[in-house]
Amino acid sequence: MIFVNTHTFIPLYLNLTNFNVLVIGGGKVGTKRALNFYEHGAKVTVVSLNFSEELLNNKDKISLIKKNANDLDLNFLANFDIIITATNDKNINSKLCHEAKKLKKLCNNPTNIEESNFIVPIYYTDDEISVAVTTFGKSSLSSKYIIELIRKNILSDEIYELVKVMETVKGLLKLEINDPSKRFIYYSKIFNDEIFRNYIKEKKLDLAIDRAKVIINE
Repeated sequence: MIFVNTHTFIPLYLNLTNFNVLVIGGGKVGTKRALNFYEHGAKVTVVSLNFSEELLNNKDKISLIKKNANDLDLNFLANFDIIITATNDKNINSKLCHEAKKLKKLCNNPTNIEESNFIVPIYYTDDEISVAVTTFGKSSLSSKYIIELIRKNILSDEIYELVKVMETVKGLLKLEINDPSKRFIYYSKIFNDEIFRNYIKEKKLDLAIDRAKVIINE
């Protein structure tokens, strides 16, 4: 059974541009993590004695260093912002993650979430909305199922239209009201206005914006 103090974790979205990420281990998990971080803008280095075919096919994008994980020292780890320990040896993973945390680095140990100081959740992202779910290492399949339920039952066209119109409303409020606290009061009032929401539901977006303007000018 996994024992994690869930109250010490806070959800964050990081802009990974120019982050230096080290993945230790070139197998299935290491490959998945390395490609994921690379696709989100990080500079990724993988250290392993063996690399998956997928990593070898991406060696022009991801730096591959053939080296025994046991030989990595604090000076080497210090070069990276984020470290993932994904070897097939739990003891090595634990040792390296412990050393990474001593350096105040973000470390994820996929074989032991209790030793990790950050989690890579299951997530869905498009141009408008991102949703992430974690079960704190208990069941990634359950997390995937929850994401699919959210996509199927919550992320409707109406939700996307609501997001877009509320972005427009936010811009209108910034032009009309200088005080952020007052802006939020109006923002909440518009969001919860029944007439405004009905216009969204009926796809009458121009009327929804007009309704927002009426509320702002009341």
